Amino acid sequence: MSKYHFPQGHSSFQTFLRSFKLVSNPLEAIEESLERFGDTYSISNFVTSRYIFTSNPEFIEYVLKKNHKNYYKSDIATDKLGKYVGNGLLTSNGSYWLKQRRLIQPGFHIEKIKALYEIMKDTIDEFLKDFPTGRSIDVYPLMNRLAFDVVLNTLFNAKIPDESRSQLGKFISEIQEYVVKEIRQPHLNWWFILSGQVRKNLEKSKRIRKLISEIIDQRKKSDEKFNDLLDMLLEARYEDTGEPMKEHQLIDEIVILIIAGHETTANTLSWTLFLLAGHRDILKKLRVCTKGQSIEEISKDHYMNAVLSESLRLFPPAWITDRVTLQDDQWNEYSYPKGTVVVMYLYGLHRSHDHWETPEGFVPERFLKNNSIQFPTNTFYPFGAGPRLCIGNNFAMAEMAIFLQSFIQKFDIRPDGYTPKKIPLVTLRPDKVLLKIELL
Repeated sequence: MSKYHFPQGHSSFQTFLRSFKLVSNPLEAIEESLERFGDTYSISNFVTSRYIFTSNPEFIEYVLKKNHKNYYKSDIATDKLGKYVGNGLLTSNGSYWLKQRRLIQPGFHIEKIKALYEIMKDTIDEFLKDFPTGRSIDVYPLMNRLAFDVVLNTLFNAKIPDESRSQLGKFISEIQEYVVKEIRQPHLNWWFILSGQVRKNLEKSKRIRKLISEIIDQRKKSDEKFNDLLDMLLEARYEDTGEPMKEHQLIDEIVILIIAGHETTANTLSWTLFLLAGHRDILKKLRVCTKGQSIEEISKDHYMNAVLSESLRLFPPAWITDRVTLQDDQWNEYSYPKGTVVVMYLYGLHRSHDHWETPEGFVPERFLKNNSIQFPTNTFYPFGAGPRLCIGNNFAMAEMAIFLQSFIQKFDIRPDGYTPKKIPLVTLRPDKVLLKIELL
């Protein structure tokens, strides 16, 4: 008899039968299991039980915060994604991750981020000059393009050729879609290798790294200061040696910043516009309270942040995350061995009837101080938690606030009769967001 006590869940055979649904519709598959077993359940493979799924806030807090030293990111991020995008903050673990985090963290302090507000604002204003109006405008690809432009312009506050921009954008999109295939269909790994898909994507990665290397080389040869993130990364020095990052490390971190700062923001802005279009009272209130505010004022506006937080609650870009145990562990009545993967279902936690009042509703007021709708503080994880809290959370919130203020002061939006389908890949993206858009 096993000395471990796993949560109840699916047997190896049941897991095998359900694997297709978990690949094709993971949200529905996980929801069905949570409905059957409660907020925590396990699944087995044909060797031993190794996966625990949970939307329990105390368990999630235990893994991400209270006992985080016993948990690493699983090889889903470190190996499967890392082999294509490098060993940056998103894909590293242990002492190397900590060393990189300490090196880069100061550059993302709120006071440092303020220096990038003007770049964000200029990029947004230029983008909105040609924003389309009319019926059935799909804002999702538009938000993708905007978020990509903002992250590239704040990284490289210099002219980047259109062809290079296009190559970077295409790589980021394609590599995420491919990695999801590898994650969800591990039984086809042999085919991905045999068919040349692995080789093809590794070659893409090499080309992108060469492109970024050329940008870095040009910057190093320039005496000009650009006051962008690349300047910050080039000037960063390790505490113990006083040395800068090696070029391969610098490229790793740049690729990760483009990935982490691009699609997550695009998704949230798309979902937020969809929500605002369907809630005109909230849209009008937001328009009134943010009119005439400066860039710094809008980044701190309580109602704007409440609107964005409520959108992040309903549609968290990081809808799921995982950690693997370094040593045997236990939480409450459950115990499990080293190597167990704990999968934290943040989408389910954010919409739990046990922890949120009217969880399916769009109610920004719940995030205002002294609101009447109270909820526990450990039930909201839009940017993760603990030591691995997203380093770019302040950057993302400021960028989205600056865009929304600029957009709603210039345009009116209404729903166009289509409800977006949720596409849970690495991030939770909509298939399309069709809106009616008019100039004010």
